[in-house]
Amino acid sequence: MAVVTLLAAIGGAAAAGCETEPTDASAGDGLLVLAGDVGSVKLTVREDGGRRSRAVELPAPGTTWIAAGRANVLLATVTDGRTFVSDPLGDDDPAWRLVEPVTLTDEPPRTPLFYGTWDPPGSVYAQLGADFSDDRGMRAVVTDPSLDQAVEVPMETRQAVPAPPAWIDDDRIALVSGNGDRTEAVIVDSATQESEPGPRDVRLIATSGDAATAAVWAGSDGDVEVLSTEAWLVGDASGTRISPPAGASAPVVLALDDQGRRLAVVWADGDGTPTSISIHLASDDWARATTFDLGDASAAMVAWLR
Repeated sequence: MAVVTLLAAIGGAAAAGCETEPTDASAGDGLLVLAGDVGSVKLTVREDGGRRSRAVELPAPGTTWIAAGRANVLLATVTDGRTFVSDPLGDDDPAWRLVEPVTLTDEPPRTPLFYGTWDPPGSVYAQLGADFSDDRGMRAVVTDPSLDQAVEVPMETRQAVPAPPAWIDDDRIALVSGNGDRTEAVIVDSATQESEPGPRDVRLIATSGDAATAAVWAGSDGDVEVLSTEAWLVGDASGTRISPPAGASAPVVLALDDQGRRLAVVWADGDGTPTSISIHLASDDWARATTFDLGDASAAMVAWLR
């Protein structure tokens, strides 16, 4: 049930259809869109300056999350808890490999694991470890798929919020913890395996591939804010706020590109059903460049090639 709830909250968009004004097709170049119904999704990538979409083969139809690392090596997580990585995405469909890491104790990380976010160098990825059916705490798991090795940082007194990890530099990750409307970031150092409290009142965090720019949503009916990661960490206010478009209530997925110049947002209605994807450009003060209607999609998430 927790997996279904996560899928409904984070989304897919093979049904992405007509665009609405304003429209700048080039803004979507390199955008990965995972789409479809829960347990039956498809992946597309926008190419040729954003003018067309190409289907990309997935490791399983139950894929719930996608992310791109160095040289566009893709990561995919599946409803049954498995994680796959691909060879670099090119003109042909990628080959996928199941990642089965072990920790320093030669034991696999405790499951289930959700999401997957590549670090700034794009060689290791962070996942959220949590069991949303109980209060057994949360874990940050950082995996090097080339070595099949992982570091697991447990935080047993924390209650996990279903939100993807965000890298704030080459070693540190921000996770979201809390209960109800009382949430805060938890900063985890993968090198020292220590954690500390971060900024409060946050529900979703996404950082650019270089970790220099952050997009943050505080929850409830608040707007998405975009600012430097350093400014967010010290509590500075953002001068950029992005409000939900007509028919939407809140963001469910935030994705910044490699250098923090483009932001893709999956918006949902009051029931949590995804309604549209909007793309915003830093070069235009984060104004909306284009919007994609999600039609009848019951789940939707986005990521950028690197």
